[in-house]
Amino acid sequence: MVLYFSKFKKHTVIDCHVHLWMLRNTVTPILIQQQETALHETIKESGIQAMYTFSRGDQTPLTLKQHNPDRFYAGAYAPWSGDTHRFKITDWDKYITDLKQRGYDGIGEMGSKTVPRNRHTPLDGPYYAGFWDACETHEFPVLCHIGDVEDFWHEETTPQWAKDRNWGYYNGDYPTLQELYKETENVLATHPDLKITFCHFLFMSPDIQQADQFLSDYPNANLDLSLGVELMYNISRNHEAYREFFIKHDDRILFGTDIGMSTTQPEHLARIWLIRNFLETDEQFHTVPEADELLTHYEQPYHGLNLPSSSLEKIYATNFKRLWC
Repeated sequence: MVLYFSKFKKHTVIDCHVHLWMLRNTVTPILIQQQETALHETIKESGIQAMYTFSRGDQTPLTLKQHNPDRFYAGAYAPWSGDTHRFKITDWDKYITDLKQRGYDGIGEMGSKTVPRNRHTPLDGPYYAGFWDACETHEFPVLCHIGDVEDFWHEETTPQWAKDRNWGYYNGDYPTLQELYKETENVLATHPDLKITFCHFLFMSPDIQQADQFLSDYPNANLDLSLGVELMYNISRNHEAYREFFIKHDDRILFGTDIGMSTTQPEHLARIWLIRNFLETDEQFHTVPEADELLTHYEQPYHGLNLPSSSLEKIYATNFKRLWC
């Protein structure tokens, strides 16, 4: 199958969720250059305009932005809930101020990827209190990952590729997804001006009423569309209602791909194509062969939402610029 990008509308598109996959284990000048070249090639082939990039602790996102300020936004590091024992940050205001002065555009990606309770630091607890205060005060946006796919709490529904990555939460004492949601709601309730976007639709795609209520209750919360394709699959099973949802909340949804969970250019392009085809057409289609192994091949097709241009413009770029620029 040939992935034609020329079929899509000529909107500005900013990808709000890009990992620097080449730099996970080591960082060298050669690898940084190779990473930059790979991202430029993906941008050129897909026709998108810019990417919000981030990594775990190194300064490469800022380097990419300095080299190409029209192509790259830089996400800075903040400890995930399972890593806080390694980062004894006491002055969060200084931490965020320093990041802004160095040229970072926001925090991303951080949050609460599910870990056992004995390693989990609650996002609404004392460790993070100063962090949320500083991000809110300095209007420093946060890209935040909470939990995981609900299937991963049950052995029989966890796919093998997730088990291979220790993404199953059925053997051991783990917080439930609802507990993680409660922590999130507590943060939002006490920081109403926080600029925050939750990755992967906050894994709420199986329950449109829950997603709608969440966005209604917390006007500063936003959702990105970064794949796992269970998101598109769940939405497709409730197609008409979700099309109305997307139009209703088109100022709260952001385009994102999770590039970097993919590792080759064809895989990156597949992620971009799948989401754009889902948003822009009314086609019924399947996961394309070029997709990486984390994107499930379902028997039932996805069903595109065929959103109006006014909604696409917001989802693709306007909402990102409102939060990050």
